[in-house]
Amino acid sequence: MNTTLRKIIVSISALLIAATMLVFIAQNPARIGSEPLLIRAALLSITIVAALIAAYPFSPLFPEKPEIYAATICISVLIPVLAYYFILLPNQAGSGLIGEQISNELITDSSSNGIIEVGFSYPIYTPSLRVENLELFTKQVNVFLRMTDGDGEVVLYRAVRKRIPGSSLSVESTVHGMLNESAGYEFIPLEIPPMSSVTTRVAFIMSNIENGFTFTDALDSASQAQFELRDPENGSLLLDFPLTRI
Repeated sequence: MNTTLRKIIVSISALLIAATMLVFIAQNPARIGSEPLLIRAALLSITIVAALIAAYPFSPLFPEKPEIYAATICISVLIPVLAYYFILLPNQAGSGLIGEQISNELITDSSSNGIIEVGFSYPIYTPSLRVENLELFTKQVNVFLRMTDGDGEVVLYRAVRKRIPGSSLSVESTVHGMLNESAGYEFIPLEIPPMSSVTTRVAFIMSNIENGFTFTDALDSASQAQFELRDPENGSLLLDFPLTRI
């Protein structure tokens, strides 16, 4: 195999590796954000080095001297990558979460305040929420809705889950199956990549609404209604913010 053909094969292979890594990183921010900083730096370094190797046959630098090119160009890019992940990124990161309600969007012509009927006696409340993760690693959160009535009685609703235990048909599994086919919905736990935000609609099955009452009636009679973000592992409260009648 001659030198030119070998260079072309190496260049194409390196280009494929760089493109694959770039797509993987872009499409999996939450997964990448769960990894240690060293792993994240390694993934980005592999992508950049592979791209530089792919570009070598077209580079005027160090012709016919790939070893020098690799040592001076490819390896030198590791320094800014490491500086970004271990110095700049930690200094930019904050602490905690920020949450806000964006809207109570309509789902059907007959619905209001983001409530739909799905063949059950329970209204399904689907607010749109924005959750921002200020921290250095991916955060997983469960979303709850806490309502306190005028008598001080508290009811806590959990959003529909991604994985529902058991194989029997339930209201939650039916709602999950229905909404899973529609764009714009997420199920808990939500995954928020580091130093970024997620805007999505979640679904609450309002199973404790009294007969003859609508969700709007329950809101009108509530002394307090708020969303709560909780740790999926231990249930600890991470953040709460009020439900608003948008």
